[in-house]
Amino acid sequence: MAFTVYKKGLGVYSRYAVAGLFGVASLFAAYSLYGALLNLPEFFENAKIPLVGVKLTWGLVCSTVLFLVCSFFICVFTTGFEVGIDGIDRKSKKAVEFFIETQGELQKVSWPTKNELIGSTVVVIIFLLLMSLYIFGVDWVVSTVMESVGVL
Repeated sequence: MAFTVYKKGLGVYSRYAVAGLFGVASLFAAYSLYGALLNLPEFFENAKIPLVGVKLTWGLVCSTVLFLVCSFFICVFTTGFEVGIDGIDRKSKKAVEFFIETQGELQKVSWPTKNELIGSTVVVIIFLLLMSLYIFGVDWVVSTVMESVGVL
């Protein structure tokens, strides 16, 4: 087991982004599990978490365990830590390689300038307005014809 970051310094921003997004997702999953298990009894009779004073319930314990397990896997798959299990180690290194390649490809992208972005946005908005006027006109003509025929 080696607790060193695999290819340290490469793909840092994509690793941070993935870790943050999966962290938020695991937080929502833990909260949803807590809500689903809210009506379960207390873990121990009158047990409370020190300093906070919150009752220790099965829902709280299970959601905390889920969040910690998800956090462990997020950490392993975004840093490339070796955990001693060959399959997980290979997959985590593949994931890190993917993040490094993703950041490398995004650095090659030719991003538009401010003027190009504004021009493209104006073209899209004008096109949408013209299309909405066209659809409104066609709808009005068809509904007028249908009313004159007596269908509507």
